Amino acid sequence: MKRLLNIIILTLIFSGISFAQSNFMPNYDIIDIKPIDTNIHVPFLTNLQTNRIFSNSIFIPGTNIYNGDFTHKHSLGVDFGTTIFATLMAPYLFNLVYEQPDGAERKALDGRFGFRFVYTLRLLDKMELDATFGMYFINTYYRNAISYYSGSVYAFPFSLGVRFYFNKGNNPTGFFLLPKLGGTFFKTKANLYSTASGTENKDTFVFDRYLALEMGFRIDISRTLGITSGVRPFIDISIMDIGVSYVYLLRFVPLSRFSIGILF
Repeated sequence: MKRLLNIIILTLIFSGISFAQSNFMPNYDIIDIKPIDTNIHVPFLTNLQTNRIFSNSIFIPGTNIYNGDFTHKHSLGVDFGTTIFATLMAPYLFNLVYEQPDGAERKALDGRFGFRFVYTLRLLDKMELDATFGMYFINTYYRNAISYYSGSVYAFPFSLGVRFYFNKGNNPTGFFLLPKLGGTFFKTKANLYSTASGTENKDTFVFDRYLALEMGFRIDISRTLGITSGVRPFIDISIMDIGVSYVYLLRFVPLSRFSIGILF
């Protein structure tokens, strides 16, 4: 009986300390069930809203604040949309327009390889900073009766923008719009051979800049399993990337992003 009494006393003391700490931290959200905005008045807690008492937030490590629906701060992934563009989409479209003459042993554009790294930093509940950097390689070739051109293109794309998410919750997942600034460094190493002048070096360097709007979806795979924190996988799919370009004037890239990575 005495032991039970001690347990009850300790429980009451612990409860009092907990409520006292809440009084010193009135701006901390503890659980957010999104519900009622009425006020509860208790002797030692004044003007404390019920949506501050009942909340399902997670404490952000390394900070002194609670966030209403914190799921992750960073994400890091690899974008295979660049691979699809460099090896399939761009060569297919280019070769439709620039047909090689009969007897040519190579296509006008031959995609070799490509990838991009993608990083996001959460700024607000439904807003993230988005940064990308990658590379891709393409071979070019053209031949006619008196000359032929052969070259290799090394491209290094990058971009910086801000994602705005549109969903029913307060988390950076689902449909997003991404206005961004970007560019691509193109380095071409090529030779032009003609029967009249022999071989000429045609190495070039071009820097293209663009302003674009990307739209797509972020799929947080683990949320369907009820997991909303810790290191876990995601998929980003962008259905369209449209804008204006310094070199090409108009920019349009379908399926511009297919990223797989982790949230943490």
